[in-house]
Amino acid sequence: MHLAVNSMLVLWGIGLTMSVLFFWGILRFALSTCDADNMTHGLAQLFCFLLLLAGLALGFMVSNLPA
Repeated sequence: MHLAVNSMLVLWGIGLTMSVLFFWGILRFALSTCDADNMTHGLAQLFCFLLLLAGLALGFMVSNLPA
């Protein structure tokens, strides 16, 4: 299996990582303004991690489509 890391995948990963980190910052601020427990914080962190993985998988699939 040939794995190709091209510039589109790198740019996709950088953009997605920055957007998820920005979303995580807003989510942490929103959770800090209310009285959220540790379970809610853990679920929010898991959601952001899964969002990041799904986006990177999509970027990998798009960058490896046959031309």
